[in-house]
Amino acid sequence: MKLTKMLGMASLAVTMGVSYSVLAADTATIDEVKAKVTEAAKYLADKKDAGLAEFDGKDKAWAWKDTYVFVYDCKADKAIAHPKLKDKPIMDLKDKAGNPIFGGDNGLCKAGEQAGGGWVVYMWPKQGSEDPVPKATFAMKVEGTDYQVAAGIYADKKVENFQLKD
Repeated sequence: MKLTKMLGMASLAVTMGVSYSVLAADTATIDEVKAKVTEAAKYLADKKDAGLAEFDGKDKAWAWKDTYVFVYDCKADKAIAHPKLKDKPIMDLKDKAGNPIFGGDNGLCKAGEQAGGGWVVYMWPKQGSEDPVPKATFAMKVEGTDYQVAAGIYADKKVENFQLKD
């Protein structure tokens, strides 16, 4: 009887471990976000406007795991490629806490202008939810254009030891 119970608990532990591994595999990491944004900036610097279509849609190369690279133009005050914000003004957009997301001294536009890009943390709901959670987004300027590219990761309980370090 004890052996059966122990085998059952061992099986449960393995199943839980596999489930966590699958969940973790479906969650983008900070390093992946930064690498993908850097790659996207280089891609658009080369392709310019001809490359924009590659960023529009969940089935495109710039969408992976639970995130995606989006494109925006701070000077034109609009999102160029984004699932919810495409062609909408961005500079006055604020999170639920009243913090500017794109504009202001701590927004994505300023972060993207930094040499090598920069991070911004704001409150944003996950897809299918109304409740905002902390989201950290890495932004970078696309050389030779007015565009910037960015992607984010949710900093909720799925992400352990969340820290932004370069």
